[in-house]
Formats: sequence, structure tokens, C-alpha cells
Amino acid sequence: MNQTCYLCSSTQHSTVFIENGIDIVRCSNCGHVYSTYEQEEHYEGYWDDDSSYDLGWWDNAHREIYQDFIDEFLTAPSGKILDVGCGLGFFVKRIGDQKKDWEATGYEISEKAVKFAREKNGLKNVFPGIVQNSGIAKGSLDIITLWDVIEHIPKPHSLLEYLHSLLKPEGILFLQTPNFPIQLFKARLKVLLKGMKPNGHYLEAKDHINDYTEKTMTMLAKQTGFKDCRFTILKPIASVSGSHGGNLGTLFKKTYYYATKIFWLLTFKTFNLNNTLFAVLKK
Repeated sequence: MNQTCYLCSSTQHSTVFIENGIDIVRCSNCGHVYSTYEQEEHYEGYWDDDSSYDLGWWDNAHREIYQDFIDEFLTAPSGKILDVGCGLGFFVKRIGDQKKDWEATGYEISEKAVKFAREKNGLKNVFPGIVQNSGIAKGSLDIITLWDVIEHIPKPHSLLEYLHSLLKPEGILFLQTPNFPIQLFKARLKVLLKGMKPNGHYLEAKDHINDYTEKTMTMLAKQTGFKDCRFTILKPIASVSGSHGGNLGTLFKKTYYYATKIFWLLTFKTFNLNNTLFAVLKK
């Protein structure tokens, strides 16, 4: 079992949730939350199951959130962007469709996912393997994105330090990850209303090895060389539990997004009750 906080190396912690026999703990020293499950540093199994290739989820449901990102961050007439853990390549494809003068590249550890991106999405600029072996020139990128990636990596310091080196001065690293305090509340509420079900999905203890708050994400940013870490709120994924939108769950999700964004703005960006953290780390 993983018993050490990777942010501060403390072994002192308290359990905040138990999922299928796996303790999720909070570091008593710095407050970082992590799963005690020992996952591989470069886990490749996520895309091995063809059932995960739900195109309604990965394409249609992500279009609004990807467009929101493009409208907010790809405002320059041209530039270079790298998507790490690009999966089936739909984000890279959308940039190619929307921003012809932006050079978008994707890296994905799963060869099966890259095969799909190349053959089905027609992307020649998506590559298999670990991005640290990419050979991308240092100081050459304007933006790097990690969509739902950082929580899967047990010890991400070396990755973020490498990505920092690839960015131009003032370049940004964009990280999307679950907002842990909100996810913990939802998990506890689910247990309260329905009980703890064997093999139920609550905090994804085997997949989400590290659970971030704004405080601990800012700590990680500073430890890996970034001079600034701010947060924003983008539109949600337009689907709930694998559905393809158009249902009450999706409507509630969008309503919750607008409510939390208004509250966030009214509190001068102090209280983030959104389901997701969108962190913007500046070099």
C-alpha cells in the first residue's frame, strides 16, 4: 500500500474514505489527499477495453468543453499546443478543425488509442509512447494540456518539470482534474442515500491515485517550477454516466455549472464549488 504523501514525503495521514477496501487518505502535514492503492507510474490499460471507445462520450459530449477552451486560450492567430494523454484524439482534431494556424500535437501511452486517432480520426500528429521520450524542442510550445490525466499519475513531479521545460516563457500548462472536496461530498452522499455497493464507483480509488484541491494543485505547481497557478471554470462535459446528452442529468449538470460559476465570480474567485478543477500554470 502507498503510505507516503508525494507532495511533502510525510507518512502521517488520516482516512477520509474507504472504497472497495482501499483507503483514501489525507496527509496530516500538507493536506494532500491520495489513494493508498499502488498503481503503475505509466499505466497503459485504460484504453485496452474497446468498450471505453464510447464515441458519444469522447466526441459529442466533449465538444462544448473543448470549444470553451479554444475560445478562452487559443486567442492568438497561431501557436503550438501539445495534448498529453490525448486518448482517441478528439481534442487535437477539434483544434485542427477550428484553428488551422495552430500546430496541435498529441501524445498517448496507449498504442490502441493512437491507432484509432490515426485511422478513424485521420490524425497524423498523434504519437504513441511516453511524452518524455518525444524529443520535442525545449522552449518551443505555447500551451500544453492534460485533460483528466494528472490524477492518474502517482508521482507527477518529473512529468511536470519536463513539460515546464518545453514551454516558451509565459507559456501555460492547463490541467483538468476532479475537484476533490466536491467529489468527496458526492461520494459520501451516494453512500448515505444508497449504501456502499461492492465495486461501486465513488472516488475511483484504483484510477485516481492523487486527489487535488486548489491548495495542493498550487503546491504542485510551485514545486515543479511554475511561477503562477490560477483557476478557471469551463463548461461541463455534456453527458452523465455514459449517456449522450439530452436528459435531466445533463440539464442539471449545466444548471449547476452556471450556478457555481456565478457564485465563484461573486466571491471574487474564492469559492470554487465546481465538480472540476481547471488549473492554469504559467511558466
